[in-house]
Amino acid sequence: MRVPHNFLYYLSMHAKCNERILARAKELQPEDVEISTELEVVRIKKMVNAVLGEAHRMKAFVRLSSLGDSILYGFFKPRHKIGEHICAHFARRNAGMIIVLGNGRESWISLCREGRSWRDHGSGIAATLETLKAALHCDQDGLIDDSAGKDHSNAEDLWQVYYDSQYCPERKNLAAFHRHMPRRDQEAAGLRLVQNRKNATLEDFLSD
Repeated sequence: MRVPHNFLYYLSMHAKCNERILARAKELQPEDVEISTELEVVRIKKMVNAVLGEAHRMKAFVRLSSLGDSILYGFFKPRHKIGEHICAHFARRNAGMIIVLGNGRESWISLCREGRSWRDHGSGIAATLETLKAALHCDQDGLIDDSAGKDHSNAEDLWQVYYDSQYCPERKNLAAFHRHMPRRDQEAAGLRLVQNRKNATLEDFLSD
């Protein structure tokens, strides 16, 4: 994994990054970080790669579920400070949809529409979803249309329908899965909550 040109951006998201490390890194070029054998620079490279690796895995393994016509949400508990980065990634891929990622303690919200982006960082995902649902039901632009007979209030039923549609034990290749997805990353993406469980519920994802 080569050190990217904007390595300072990724370094700043490392859980153990501080002002001293950032100040040292600002003196370096990506090529310096790539080839240096100086202990502190080697550490900086490892920190950058750790963030890049987690971000890459979370983009691939975080699963989104729908809540109404305008919200996609998913469990997310990263080791590093990549919440806003990953949430914005999914918002760009799902333009016009509100993306909510989070866990029982914190959440990230992002929306991309017509070239503009909105971002926020909130408390636990359950509270964030409840606030969004209340706001969208009152929105005069009709982002959620209850007149169509859709039930947008029962998030647990929505989750169960989604999970049942995704669950297929015959597709398992656990040996390959564990090689590419360490246990701590499975937990970060919420995957360990649903492995070998057909009746995973939304509450399982919000209680941590």
